[in-house]
Amino acid sequence: MTMDFTTIADAKKQTGLAYLGGVNISAKMIKNKKVNKQLTYIIYLAPANTSGYNVCSHSTPECRMGCLATSGHAGMEIMAGKTSKIVDSRIKKTRLFYEQPEFFMQWLIAEIKANQAKAKKQNLGFSVRLNGTADIDWANVLVNGQNIFQIFSDVQFYDYSKSNLKFNNKPNNYHLTYSFTGRNTNQCIELLNRGFNVAVVFNVKRESDLPKTFMNYPVINGDETDFRVLDAKGIIIGLKFKHIANKQAEKQVLNSCFVVQPTDVRCNVQQLELV
Repeated sequence: MTMDFTTIADAKKQTGLAYLGGVNISAKMIKNKKVNKQLTYIIYLAPANTSGYNVCSHSTPECRMGCLATSGHAGMEIMAGKTSKIVDSRIKKTRLFYEQPEFFMQWLIAEIKANQAKAKKQNLGFSVRLNGTADIDWANVLVNGQNIFQIFSDVQFYDYSKSNLKFNNKPNNYHLTYSFTGRNTNQCIELLNRGFNVAVVFNVKRESDLPKTFMNYPVINGDETDFRVLDAKGIIIGLKFKHIANKQAEKQVLNSCFVVQPTDVRCNVQQLELV
């Protein structure tokens, strides 16, 4: 049966969900507000095919094992042996997106409008990250013939992506950072040389331990803030490896091609100078 969207309050009653996305709902989004004076709206869906629908077309075995969907509050629930309400909620949202797309998109539009107004009231910038734990190509998701970037042409969107195809004919208000997998080095170099940035996960204990360069490209600390829009071009966004709930999987990921060791010959031994 097709669901009809009327109001956010009614959508919550119909689905049992508290929200689709939100602002200040994770540590990285709180950093955006503190560092960049940005109120960032973000959606967390169920990654890869964990919902029965594949939202990460270019995922690799390593990134699926090490996905940040099992870190943070969700990871704490899993490690405590509890049924994760966060994981269940993300699965429900993902299925809603595929099974009731019109309803989902109308709810999404309403939430973005509400949070945009909130940012304006607080005299803050406003940005949107739709793929917190997914890699959906939102440019192909249409509402009355328009995608979300066209509907909100005055809003700055940004994401990370493992799909190099998204960087061609990208909407002007959509900033993308490519993600290194250990299997896509050629694509990384191509995009870096085109002026795009690449996010790389390093096995370091402290952000100050990040290398100064990787593959001869400058490295910046990507954990200081998640708001990638202001980054210089053609650089590496260095990210410290985040612990995940499954410790056996964590060990495998740490020793895989997905995570770069500081002793890797592609790293400059001179460490990143934090400003």
